[in-house]
Amino acid sequence: MTKLTQVVELDASAASRADATEPVRSALRSLRGAGPKKLVFPKGRYHFWSDRATEEYLFVSNNDPSLKALAFPLIGFDDLEIDGQGSEFIFHGFITPFAISASHDIRLRNFSIDWERTFHNEALIMDSKPAPKDGLASIDLGISKQYPYRVEHEQLRFTGYHDHEPLAPGHALSFDPVRREPSWQAHDDWAVKQWHHAVEIDPGIVRFTAKFSQPPKAGNVATFSNAGRYCPAIVLTGSQDIELSDIAIHHCGGMGVIAQLTRNIRLTRVKVTPPPGSDRVISATADATHVVNCAGQIEFDECRFENQLDDPGNFHGIYARVSRVTSPSTVEVELVHGQQVGIEITHPGDEIEFVGNKNLLTYATAKVAAFTRINKRFFEVEIEGNLPPETAKGDVIASLTWVSNVTVRNSRVGNNRARGFLISTAGKVLIENNVFRSPGAAILIAGDANYWFESGKVRDITVRGNTFDNCLYSVWGRAVIDIVPEIEPKNREGALYHQNIRIENNKFILADARVMNAHCVDGLVFKNNTIEWGSDYPLGPGKEAFHVEACANVEIEGDTLPPRD
Repeated sequence: MTKLTQVVELDASAASRADATEPVRSALRSLRGAGPKKLVFPKGRYHFWSDRATEEYLFVSNNDPSLKALAFPLIGFDDLEIDGQGSEFIFHGFITPFAISASHDIRLRNFSIDWERTFHNEALIMDSKPAPKDGLASIDLGISKQYPYRVEHEQLRFTGYHDHEPLAPGHALSFDPVRREPSWQAHDDWAVKQWHHAVEIDPGIVRFTAKFSQPPKAGNVATFSNAGRYCPAIVLTGSQDIELSDIAIHHCGGMGVIAQLTRNIRLTRVKVTPPPGSDRVISATADATHVVNCAGQIEFDECRFENQLDDPGNFHGIYARVSRVTSPSTVEVELVHGQQVGIEITHPGDEIEFVGNKNLLTYATAKVAAFTRINKRFFEVEIEGNLPPETAKGDVIASLTWVSNVTVRNSRVGNNRARGFLISTAGKVLIENNVFRSPGAAILIAGDANYWFESGKVRDITVRGNTFDNCLYSVWGRAVIDIVPEIEPKNREGALYHQNIRIENNKFILADARVMNAHCVDGLVFKNNTIEWGSDYPLGPGKEAFHVEACANVEIEGDTLPPRD
């Protein structure tokens, strides 16, 4: 069958700022229908504005639900390729570049994504002085013209957003401008959202007083996030067989790639990094990638995820909390976390598990007969047969059908806030030949039915051939490898939540003595790894290399740290 091809015809010279939103929508309209299709962009710079973009109300897990302007609304497409041929896609205002929904066989390749006005702000700390009150400090911020602002009523407000009012600082974090990563032992400073005092002492220089977790250091870069997660770059939902290749996401107001209820995803040479030659120290304002309640094969190869304001990758399901029993075969469940609402976590014919709230152990499985939305928070789940007699309010359910196998190879992650990869999937997982430079834990294996409600247990994880380069130099974790399901100590005995975790043939270059921390695991192997001390940072506060409790069938080789010069 002949491939139907559309070429975008628009002035894409560096001087042009023509809005590509309507021409793209027209081209996509002409590509609807059966058979293979391709949308091609002659190499250039294309601008997309929110004014005339298609709008859809989207519930996007771990981002903020809202009515979203969409530049590329890929809804109900099949066998479509979009080739940017090296083009730059520049976005303006509150707009989501790509939304792929109810589609299959979609291939995106060869383009970059950036915003003219970023959702975050950066400023050089020119001077820092402790204030009289405990915890307060005054810092002089040098703010460049790429981050327009004004000071009104002694408050700092960032401006220049095409379709939004000025935004207040919501979160501050210090970055080292030389290493271009969070500064040593940096903390999140959320208090600036509650109170700060600002005075413009010269154009482009603002004296900013607030409560800080540690004294800000002159010469560092203060970064401010000041918008929610409303504008992820690429959203995949309810789709199948998606390929992203040779794509650079330089910025977005949320996550770089967020996938939910999607089967078979491959990312090849996808980057989430600041643009080349830029002095920006932030890329995406949340995770680089996030995979929720997906199935099939999830594969990352030769990717690079750096400088985002949260983790490089998170793979998990969703626990829905039992709010009441409504019949012998039906429970009402609640999606508790505000960034999980609206997600239909299971479907008729799927298998689900019933999990105890306190020990996270599965006490029954069942097949779903009906799944009915009440509203965005509450759903009714009817199973085949009767509910297990143990079913109690506060317990949780999770899908056993929407579980993915994950492979991450030949990639580099780091220079970001928080951790490396977060893994909570019961599929087969391989993390191989990657480089990690995370300020917190490089690998976090958790599971939680009380706050984030991110399921679930792991059953087969291999971490091999990776380099962990000076990870854990800051505050986001208890060890480089952190296996910590959220089970209180009093409930851990016999609660073997995770299984079959192997950490083999890796290189650990330590900024902190804590190599591995684990509880509630059956089958934990750590062997044939090399450990050496790094020299980039002072020794972190940890003293114990390995901490293992409430586990079974544990094999640890080489648990003695080398002497430190």
